[in-house]
Amino acid sequence: MKLFCLTFVTVVLFCIFPNLPLWCQGTQADLREEYAKLVLQSYGQDQELVNGKQYYNIHLLSSGNPYLLGGPTHKGSVTINGKQYEDIRLRYDIYYQQLEVDYQTINGANNEVILVSDRLDEFTVGELLFRRIVNNEGQGQFYQEIGDGKLVVYVSWEKKLVPVSGDSQILEYFTSAKRSYLVQLDGTDHTFKNRKQFIKLLPEVLQKDVKKLMKSYNINLSNASPAQLTVLMEAVSDYTNDE
Repeated sequence: MKLFCLTFVTVVLFCIFPNLPLWCQGTQADLREEYAKLVLQSYGQDQELVNGKQYYNIHLLSSGNPYLLGGPTHKGSVTINGKQYEDIRLRYDIYYQQLEVDYQTINGANNEVILVSDRLDEFTVGELLFRRIVNNEGQGQFYQEIGDGKLVVYVSWEKKLVPVSGDSQILEYFTSAKRSYLVQLDGTDHTFKNRKQFIKLLPEVLQKDVKKLMKSYNINLSNASPAQLTVLMEAVSDYTNDE
């Protein structure tokens, strides 16, 4: 595939620039380097980063949006096959479970591409960190990761699309963000749904103090925002690591 692409670019370049300079008589390595430069000049973007499906809004008659942090893009970073890209604009679609990157073409226009999920290692949207975790069946899923050391909490986010009847302007609406929890304690994974179940997973010697700590934040795990969850769970993780 790479050879085909290189050959195709070669033909195109010679058609566009029939009087290429004398460096064309150089080594094959020199040619590849020069072609890469010309392609970068032509497309103006790292093809590893903007490699994906073109984004189109197919929910024009829907109320709400499928994104975790709302409709606008957010400053973030993404790691693709081990290569990290920083200071880019991203949106995390939790209905389709996909990440969109907003970039500027060489013509100065904004464009959005849906990144290939299987190629993503991790990404940040705003202050939130997400990792792609592969289960025993080989299926990958994105989780917000909070904490470190002895206690790490993973949050899976989703929205649903609900049909609307009797309204000619709106056909469907996106629900509020729902979440499910997974906690990793000393390398072992456990699921939980609420504060009571979470506290019971902790060592008994910590339960009373963690319960008091979580109560002081007055945050409900069933409807807390991503930012609220981050503050709460980082506090619990720090407390656990100090013990």
